Amino acid sequence: MRISQATGGAAAESGLPPQRLAKIDGIRLDQGIAMLEAAVDEIYWLDRSPFLAASARPSFRAGRGPQLHACSPLSNTDGDGLGIRAARAVCVAFAPEHGPVAREWAAARALPLLAPDPAMSAFAADKLDVLAVFAAAGIEAPEFVRVPPNGRADATKYWRDGWEAVVVQRRENNLIGRGTRLARDHAELQECLDAWAGRELRVGRYVDGLPVTVTACVAGNTTIVSAVSHQLVGVPGLTTVWGAHCGNQLVAPTDLPDGAYDAIRTAAARAGDQLRRRGYRGVFGMDLVLERNRPLAIEINPRFQTVVSLVHAAEQSADLLPSLGLHVLACLLPELPVQTVVASVPPLGQLVVHADRKRQLGALPESGTYARHRDIAMRGESRCLADLPVEHALVWAQTQPGTTVDEGDELILIQLAEFVATLQVAPRLTAAASDWVTALSACFEGPSC
Repeated sequence: MRISQATGGAAAESGLPPQRLAKIDGIRLDQGIAMLEAAVDEIYWLDRSPFLAASARPSFRAGRGPQLHACSPLSNTDGDGLGIRAARAVCVAFAPEHGPVAREWAAARALPLLAPDPAMSAFAADKLDVLAVFAAAGIEAPEFVRVPPNGRADATKYWRDGWEAVVVQRRENNLIGRGTRLARDHAELQECLDAWAGRELRVGRYVDGLPVTVTACVAGNTTIVSAVSHQLVGVPGLTTVWGAHCGNQLVAPTDLPDGAYDAIRTAAARAGDQLRRRGYRGVFGMDLVLERNRPLAIEINPRFQTVVSLVHAAEQSADLLPSLGLHVLACLLPELPVQTVVASVPPLGQLVVHADRKRQLGALPESGTYARHRDIAMRGESRCLADLPVEHALVWAQTQPGTTVDEGDELILIQLAEFVATLQVAPRLTAAASDWVTALSACFEGPSC
């Protein structure tokens, strides 16, 4: 794998201080587009919202590369009216393992869905089974106890000496934080055990460290490690759920303790290599927590994550093929020509606003670019994430107006060309981010159910 300096384009013109440089793996954009053109004519992206395809689209500009379509119930295109024209068309889905919708959509149109084997995805996503991947890869994780589904009336049996608090996790993925709880004493742990009776659980030592996410892609010959982000979890004002994902912001090595960035990349590469041995191909995300400069693995998300939209912008800044394109190539080709570049990390962040109670929504902000005038968010000229001006936001609806939502359901995604929170375990939103949340949240007030 070659290492080179990214030059030209947004990376050279960003004006970012030189210390915000980071290693990122990938395929040069021109080379990657040519490889995609040789393999496919159309890519159909399937998700509830088109935000991730939109962040990749600048690399697939008109007349270059395969056509990229976003098929979503929250966009103007659902795929039915497109009239699939190309014999070499493929589908890619955000989370194909989460229900049958993506596979049924692709099968109804006789299109291949480029996704890992469902059984392999289920294994990697399982918060208990994945511990075998970490162990085989030599990746450290917080100390844990495996709790049986029954016969657990005494919580003290599952609390080790020296633990100040524990994190209780159900094995299922895609629970948007509802499958993870913090217990600060034996009584709270017993409450969790009783609430999740009949389920095998993972009880691990709580680590009071910065949560991070790294995006990677498993190819036939290597693991391609892309950008690293600070993961925002359980942020008051965005959610009432302790373990809920509330957004991300891209980080550089200088934002983290010495050596942590490279250690995160190494952990992701080792995890990807283990997944490859088990037959996995394509994009995955890995969540970790930093104990000082030591990354401890929490879970693997064997799918695209919301943060991949920010990762796309970082890859474009480095003149690399977006992860969506990498995923297609990794699923179709036996090996990929990967290199490591050193590029500026763009200051990008995003926030996920969750429902604070069960209710029927009123209106929702329309997806699009907004500028804020005083305390009012107003629609502005359409922009993409890679060239979003400061004091503007890209807003993406994550559900439909008038929908009845439960506490913790995702409502909107707000993307900004700046940091959105302090780099802390319990982050505080920046003034600008808080103002955006206030201005946009006023749009979807509705009665409680």
